[in-house]
Amino acid sequence: MTDPEKHTFISVTMICILLLIIPGDALPSPEAWRESARDHFTGMTRDEVDQYIDPLITYNVTNGLVVVLVDPHGYTIYPYGSLKTRAGNTPGNETLFDIGSVSKVMTGLLMAVGEREGVYTISAPTRTWFGDTCPIPDYEGKEITGLDLATHRSGLPSTPDAFSEYDPDTSYADQIEQSMNHYLTLSFNDTCEWLETTKLLAPPGYQYLYSNLGAAIAGASIAQAYGETYPDLLEKMILKPLGMTHSGASWTMEDLKRRANGYRGYEYPTDEAILIRFNDFWTATGGVHSNADDMAVFLAAELGLIDTPLSDAIAMTQKPYALITEGPPLMKQGLFWDILYNRDGTTILNKSGETNAHQAAIALNPDLQTGVIILADTATITGNHVINNAIALLERMQVKHKTSGLSNESDNI
Repeated sequence: MTDPEKHTFISVTMICILLLIIPGDALPSPEAWRESARDHFTGMTRDEVDQYIDPLITYNVTNGLVVVLVDPHGYTIYPYGSLKTRAGNTPGNETLFDIGSVSKVMTGLLMAVGEREGVYTISAPTRTWFGDTCPIPDYEGKEITGLDLATHRSGLPSTPDAFSEYDPDTSYADQIEQSMNHYLTLSFNDTCEWLETTKLLAPPGYQYLYSNLGAAIAGASIAQAYGETYPDLLEKMILKPLGMTHSGASWTMEDLKRRANGYRGYEYPTDEAILIRFNDFWTATGGVHSNADDMAVFLAAELGLIDTPLSDAIAMTQKPYALITEGPPLMKQGLFWDILYNRDGTTILNKSGETNAHQAAIALNPDLQTGVIILADTATITGNHVINNAIALLERMQVKHKTSGLSNESDNI
């Protein structure tokens, strides 16, 4: 090898080494992303989004809602319809909503954080965290684990028998709210007393049976492992690290001023819903509230667009652990995530949420780093749910990505 060839070889080698050891552009912090990425979303135009959302307003499915759209370039927030709050002038992006069962995704994330920190073991029997304080039923000696709870394969019923107690002489909408009010009035101790005589509907790990009770027990178990209340643990482990300053598991008077008036769309004519404040035990299954600004950051964290200590735990929650249905389409269960496998090869993680007053939906494609959140002020219970619109929006963005070659580079946001 001649001297010039040696120099060339050495130079190329050094460049390769430098490329290996010098990191690429660092991910932004949640706060930096929130500011720098605002209104930089490019995946769809407002006119395109309107086609999926306007019918919800036109046909009175909901009075008002906000749509959050995130891609590698940034995010945007679009309000629709008429959102009303006690404050009267709350911007749509700051309006607070019940996120209902989307709370379960945060509960699964707390379980994953606990596993990563060595404080919690998802594969361990759930009774590990309660001792004699709460009798967790088994099935002929087969015990429920945290994974069974997070994949809705615990064999537990959806809710305790108390949720069937309501005044039969009242309207259907009133009966729904009387039933749901047990999320406030039925305590952890009450539930444990009921569990003493409860038999599982199936062996743990055997069958998919959606259970709000199971998610509440999952939240209580991770809270017990840390020796804290669920609201405090949620604040410390998720909301604070992500800068979700207007989200929480309990309502302050200031929060209530910015909360969207909720409506009962499950009986005609639609009228205003009551406020149901979930107690500490039931919050893990559906009692968290948030706004579009905060949920945009949560979605960015789930998509790996921001620097967060939660990234490893997030990846853990997004893995498939159990089968929901063989389809088509094929659906599996992450840690409280529903995972949809489309025929075109794309994978969509999603979760719907609903209280007596509000609806929420989150859908994302981690591979494309693209996602959608919808927060609506009207509940339908068994009617149309905005999760269908969220998935449809995401699927449209996936098609556009394939046909236009939309990059998943972050453009140095």
